This record gives sequence, structure tokens and C-alpha cells, in this order.
Amino acid sequence: MQLTRTSTSVASRTSRAANVVPLRVSATRCQQCRLARRASVVVRASDENGRVPTQRATYAELESIQCDLSAFPGVKFFRIEAIFRPWRLPFVVDTLSKYGIRGLTNTPVKGVGVQGGSRERYAGTEFGPSNLVDKEKLDIVVSRAQVDTVVRLVAASAFTGEIGDGKIFVHPVAEVIRIRTAETGLDAEKMEGGMEDMMRKKK
Repeated sequence: MQLTRTSTSVASRTSRAANVVPLRVSATRCQQCRLARRASVVVRASDENGRVPTQRATYAELESIQCDLSAFPGVKFFRIEAIFRPWRLPFVVDTLSKYGIRGLTNTPVKGVGVQGGSRERYAGTEFGPSNLVDKEKLDIVVSRAQVDTVVRLVAASAFTGEIGDGKIFVHPVAEVIRIRTAETGLDAEKMEGGMEDMMRKKK
């Protein structure tokens, strides 16, 4: 009986040993599997989603945006309302500050973000037609002459080229009043050390 058991255990060990793959061979196979897996992955931008890629602006186009204000010929001030991705906020504010735009208001907002039926991605999650997505909103009131410049700065600094970059709206503003001094018009809108002062120094 003991002899039978011993021979059975030896036989089972021998069969297991026969099935053991040498370490080098298994490592080579693993590398081949990884390479095969890598070769099969197709990386697409989030807005493509297997479809034809959507058109993306170039920075040259963003930096040459012109707003049509002809519907409001007598309006001196405009409110620029920009809605964009939350993680772009520091870039947008920093860019505006460098160019002398210091008067702005920031509000966290949520919105439905779908364009042409494509789903938007944010923080690793896809959002469809009825999902509210976190965004940041900036409100900036500027004089008529500064509208194009500010819109260009916001557009270029908020841009990623993917669905969900946001939108900019330009609204006419009837009047500006500074509460502390009761100044109105251009005197109230002007910020000390702002864009206007920076342009004068350059000249």
C-alpha cells in the first residue's frame, strides 16, 4: 500500500513538473501578450467616440476672434459671460490678470453639455443629454474697445479642443456705477493698473 501511494505521489509530481513552464519562456510569453494588447488599443479624443473627429479651432483662430457688436451701436459697456471647464479656471484668471483685467466675478455652475449628439467627458465620467456637468462661470464687464481682446484671452486660455470646452456670451450693459465713489460710466469701469493703464505705459 505504501509503495502504491509513493509511486502515485511521484507520478503526480512528475506530471506537474512536466507542466511547469521555464521562467524565461513565461516572461517572453507575457511580453508578447502585452505587445499584442498594446497593438490592439485605438486611442481617440473623447469627443470622437468612434465617429468622424469634430472640427477644432487653432490658436490663431481663437486669437483673431471678432465680436459683432453692430446691433448695439450706442452701447459703451459689455458683459462677457464665459462658461468653461473647472480645471481651466486658474489659467483663465491668470491670463486675464497678466493683461490687466482685474474686475471679474466667478460662480461655480452646472449645465447640460452635449454637442452634436456626442457625450462629454469630465473627471473620467461620460455625461449624456440630461446630465448636469460642473462648470465655472466668469462675468467680466469691459468697455466696448476691450471686448474682442478679452474674448480672445478667455477663449485661448480655456481651450482644450474637446467637447465641453464651454461658451462665451456677450451682453450689452447700460451703465456702470462704482458704489464707493458714486462714479459712473468709464470712470466707474476703469481699474487702476488695468488694461487701459498698461496700454498707455507701452506707448
